[in-house]
Amino acid sequence: MQIGKKSMHLAMATEPGKLIATVLMLVHFVLSWYVMSIVVLLRRNFGERYLSWVNIWFGLLAISLMSGFGNILLSPGSVHITHTIGIAYNIVLIASLYHRWVIWRRNKSGRMWHSYFSGYSWIQIPGVSAETVQKWIEPILLLVLGSLAGHLHQPTLRLWLMVSGVAMLAHEQVAYFLQRQMILDMQDGIIEQKNWAQVMAGKDVRQTQGYTIAKSNLDVIAHNSDLRSAFETLPDDMKAILDKKEAA
Repeated sequence: MQIGKKSMHLAMATEPGKLIATVLMLVHFVLSWYVMSIVVLLRRNFGERYLSWVNIWFGLLAISLMSGFGNILLSPGSVHITHTIGIAYNIVLIASLYHRWVIWRRNKSGRMWHSYFSGYSWIQIPGVSAETVQKWIEPILLLVLGSLAGHLHQPTLRLWLMVSGVAMLAHEQVAYFLQRQMILDMQDGIIEQKNWAQVMAGKDVRQTQGYTIAKSNLDVIAHNSDLRSAFETLPDDMKAILDKKEAA
């Protein structure tokens, strides 16, 4: 909503707002590492820029942090340190290289593919959309597997799966939200372009698909030459409406 957007702009003008935004961006950035560390095992046919070499490196870095810091954190002073996370690292590395090979082969064949496509999920459930799978089922599956790893006495593997599950849940919610906002912005732009003349003519909002401009603002546009110059590219019927208002 417009109030929320304006409030965000106002908050970003303050130092505390900038600090909070920076922290949130950093958290989201780090969480995206864990998405990249697990998504290569859940999906296929990625876009080239979605599964870039840099993103692969960050994904492997996330697992490396678990194999190092995670073991120390979860098993302080323990003689036996689980090597299961190391095996997971190798599996993710091999899967990443395979997906990059698929991307290379696709490029060599000249097949066009969206470079930011986040991949087809291996989980296919009849009647369940890809959106539902990516936003809910995949994250829940990771959390369940993490819980199972805990019962099998694999604390580091459990931590990696749990963090990855939470990261994927947050990441997919944000991704689909931003996509929705982009579509709504495009829709609003079409409505505004299509109904501008009707709005300027004072038509009822039910005839303009919910698009409206206050009468006081219409009068300002009609009687201000500087504002009128901003509308020189408008259709002829729109200019005629403005001319009539100015003449009145």
